[in-house]
Amino acid sequence: ELESLGRKMSNAQKIAQALGIAGEAVSGQGENASALIERAFREIRNVASYDSALEELSQQFATLEDILYTVGHAIHECERELEFDEQQFGEVQERLNLINQLKSKYARRTGEIREILQKQQEAEAVLAKKEAAYKEKKETLLRLCGKASEIRTAHAKELAASMQHALEDLNFLQVRFEIAVESGEQYLSGSGYDDVEFLISLNPGQPPRPLSEVASGGELSRVMLALKAVLADKDRMETLIFDEIDAGISGKTAWKVSEKMAILGKEHQVICITHLPQIAAMADEHFIIEKESQEASTKTEIRPLERGQMIEEIARLLGSDTITETALQSGEELKKMADEVKRY
Repeated sequence: ELESLGRKMSNAQKIAQALGIAGEAVSGQGENASALIERAFREIRNVASYDSALEELSQQFATLEDILYTVGHAIHECERELEFDEQQFGEVQERLNLINQLKSKYARRTGEIREILQKQQEAEAVLAKKEAAYKEKKETLLRLCGKASEIRTAHAKELAASMQHALEDLNFLQVRFEIAVESGEQYLSGSGYDDVEFLISLNPGQPPRPLSEVASGGELSRVMLALKAVLADKDRMETLIFDEIDAGISGKTAWKVSEKMAILGKEHQVICITHLPQIAAMADEHFIIEKESQEASTKTEIRPLERGQMIEEIARLLGSDTITETALQSGEELKKMADEVKRY
């Protein structure tokens, strides 16, 4: 249909010219087919009564006259149908070009292309349905993330306050601890859409900065210890291992660290490798690790200590290789102090 309409539009001028000539010949001004047939019909009809054969001829002329009338009307209708604008012609040409491009692309007949396009429309309908479902689920997700973010932000303030107190207990005297919660779709994960960062200031006058940029190894260990102590009753991890958490600390700070580890020990199995007597004294059980070289090999042994041996090791950590009576007394005192702390 489009090709037929396109041919008609493309040759409209020729068709109009031919119809004009034909219309003029059939029923135009002056001598035309209709006028000539009418004249002939009239002459024959006037003499038809004289000859029966002329009567039949008269009827044939009447039929011709009707035919010419019908043809003239048809020519007029065809001329009227030729009336179209350039926009309509452009739309037909554009549609034909699209179909020809599809035929060239798929190397198929028009009917097969229609089937392909039908499948494509069905696929688009399925996709639209899935996109609508995705949009609905995403809205639900973002709503739940918003609720989670509100809870997280509120508890972040509580946790920051608890961490501030716990860090002060660990001899961070001028510390400021904050928790920054930034929300956005770019952070979407199984935990919500929050990006959480711990910020800390260890010196007066300095603004809180990311923990990873500020704290040294020993400070980072103490921050972790403080966090574990604050979350001791909520942490699901059963065993905690601290490898030389005493790095860079001594004296009062070491004792504060040992107290925090005692708190952790009430809810977790805590294993700590240490060289500080204050931390060692707080342990319930002691194991000593020693290396022994024999000829070309070296082996490491670990063995448990009885209470007397514990005190000797604490004394050794307090003094030199020679364990004095004073060091033993100090070790015994440290152990008693630790036992007293763990009673509460």
